[in-house]
Amino acid sequence: MSQNGFTNGFSNGVTNGVSNGHTNGVSNGHTNGTTNGVTNGVTNGVTNGTTNGVTNGVSNGVARKGVTYNTILEAAQRPTPLVPLKKLNVEHGLHSDIYVKLEYLNIAGSLEDRTADKTFQFAEEIGLVRGDEVFVTAGGSAAVSYATVAAVRGNKLTIFAPKGEFDLVDTILHTLDAKFVELSVESYQEARAITDDEAQQSGILSLNKFATNAAFVSNLQKTALEIEKAVNSKLIGKVGAVVLPLNTGAAAAGIAAYYKGTGDHGVRVVGVTCKKNTIPEMGLDLKEDLINEYNIEKREVEEDEAYAFTRKLISSEGIMAGPSSGAAVLAAIKLAKELPAGSTIVVVLMDGIRNYLRHFLDDDWIIANKKNVVPRKDGPQPNSTFDPSVLIYDPTKLAGEWTQDPKTKKWSHSAVEFNKFNPERPLVLDTVLDAIGKTPLVKLQHVPKNHGVKCNVYVKCEYLNAGGSTKDRIAMRMVDIAEKTGKPGKLVPGVTLIEPTSGNTGIGLSLVSAVRGYKCIITMPKKMSKEKSLAMASLGSTIIRTPNEAAFDSPHSHIGVALRLKSEIKDSVVLDQYCNPGNPMAHYEQTAEEILHDMGDKKIDMLVLTAGTGGTVTGISRKIHERVPTAKVVGVDPHGSVLAGAHDSDVDFYEVEGIGYDFLPGTLDTNVVDYWAKSHDKESFLMARELIRTEGILCGGSSGCAVHYALQECKELNLPEDANVVILLPDGIRNYITKFLDDDWMNERHFLEV
Repeated sequence: MSQNGFTNGFSNGVTNGVSNGHTNGVSNGHTNGTTNGVTNGVTNGVTNGTTNGVTNGVSNGVARKGVTYNTILEAAQRPTPLVPLKKLNVEHGLHSDIYVKLEYLNIAGSLEDRTADKTFQFAEEIGLVRGDEVFVTAGGSAAVSYATVAAVRGNKLTIFAPKGEFDLVDTILHTLDAKFVELSVESYQEARAITDDEAQQSGILSLNKFATNAAFVSNLQKTALEIEKAVNSKLIGKVGAVVLPLNTGAAAAGIAAYYKGTGDHGVRVVGVTCKKNTIPEMGLDLKEDLINEYNIEKREVEEDEAYAFTRKLISSEGIMAGPSSGAAVLAAIKLAKELPAGSTIVVVLMDGIRNYLRHFLDDDWIIANKKNVVPRKDGPQPNSTFDPSVLIYDPTKLAGEWTQDPKTKKWSHSAVEFNKFNPERPLVLDTVLDAIGKTPLVKLQHVPKNHGVKCNVYVKCEYLNAGGSTKDRIAMRMVDIAEKTGKPGKLVPGVTLIEPTSGNTGIGLSLVSAVRGYKCIITMPKKMSKEKSLAMASLGSTIIRTPNEAAFDSPHSHIGVALRLKSEIKDSVVLDQYCNPGNPMAHYEQTAEEILHDMGDKKIDMLVLTAGTGGTVTGISRKIHERVPTAKVVGVDPHGSVLAGAHDSDVDFYEVEGIGYDFLPGTLDTNVVDYWAKSHDKESFLMARELIRTEGILCGGSSGCAVHYALQECKELNLPEDANVVILLPDGIRNYITKFLDDDWMNERHFLEV
């Protein structure tokens, strides 16, 4: 308690000191305003922390009921967790513990989210308001962070950067409605000078004057503080070193200032760069004065070694990190061999895999760029001849008992024991799989009003799960059931999981397989994005593509190929999301409970869910109908799918991924849906792009589908201002960079409005 109290008091002292120092610094034109503010804030925090912080520390770590967020930026205040590296620790014979901090679970996917938000806060202190135009110099993940924050805050943003710095993120920036200008210069110093000159001539505010201070302050106030709270919460050994990629060095300096302020000078802060400055997000904009002032140790890694190691990190630990993050972990492993046994090292991961699926994670890129990284080997293919009996399979029946109590009407009878609901996500996780669930519920502020909707609309952001989608939940639950019961097959390390999927379940199973030590083969129709395939491959899975036109009962469909492979591969198991009770049960036990917990005393009038296998619809709807009988559940099914009833649609091709089917899966209970909406591709994709552009919610196409048709229902029912509607957003943009985020792709299909 006293430690938590001190930590909060320290934070409050720092916040006040930094804010005052920064404001005075800006007013007087002194560049050292923030540094002075930090110094004062640290002193105040240390002096007043124990006294003032104890009361504030009482609620630390407790998941408060009824927590919804007014914007996605509010959700960004949630701490990112620490995860220990276990397999790599053993493999490298380490006698120290390495924990990684999952900054890719931030709202825009990187550590830079903290800096961008703080930069805008500083700008607001001197008068920035919604609708104002601003300039900034940033590239890569930082550019995405600034664009996301600008979208939420309603500021028009133009981003400037040296050549090549937008190559991996240009489509995302365009969708966020940020302008970006590539300058014919090599360095960020030159780019900033041009940005500031353009801003002055145009009478537009340049955020550059705040950016370094914001990085320093946000990492002092939040990143360092979260590390200490996490360490104290689990009684982990004292932190001996914090390691992170050096982009500017301001983040590392802020973390070092935290430990300097607490008098804990034994903590080494290590910044990692690439020897040739060729790894994205590393070493291109170093602030040597800050690095020297705060005694940041610098270590270098080789580019190809970092790429190869990061691929190993992803496939062995399920840590879906970008290359600069992998480079930092590699440096931490080397550092661990120098530190005393029992030391604790925390590695702050800069970002995740989103921007690099067509980069170092793609074997085609590796080969084309002649990198010294071993490409992946091809996996098994099914034999051309097979026994037709292996295709005898009925995906329309649930494989296990799960029935309703005739008296209580609760779905309490099951062959599988139910998991208890725990609303709290610990600050330190056992594995990355514990970062599945506890996703935030965010109120939409602008999109409903833009479409004439009066009621409150909340969206559950499932793209902030560990693997990036709501399907992580069912992958984890199906594996748990198989491990405990041996059904539908016994799982021990080395067993091969085979699963037919449209992609997200495959990513979830690939993630679980990487952590639990299973081999994994995914069969998937060709229409599904290459990004999905590369995400699964990065986790160590083999992907086999099947024809889009093959019906589910064809030997050439993704289901048919999976069944054929199972008959040929010894010690293989098909968990079968279409029939596995773990699919709907994961949502009954967890997702629905999270919605109810977070809504608190707010009445739920309508729940809108897209349907694929039907597990999400079935599990959530059963629990909601039990607890809120008056709530109406709307299922959304694409034209071309038969989930809403065969009479409602002929089987046909549609572009939205992850929803709809040409049969009724056993995991779908159509009785729990009060009514259905039939969706079209164009409206779905346009709404997804509007959510990204207007709310800063980086969601996928099926999310746009759910929101568009939810708003239609709200208008048709004329829901009043006090009504509450909840919509589940199944996944994020990572899998669709070359699809609906791409104007050319949209134009080819006539989806963009003139």
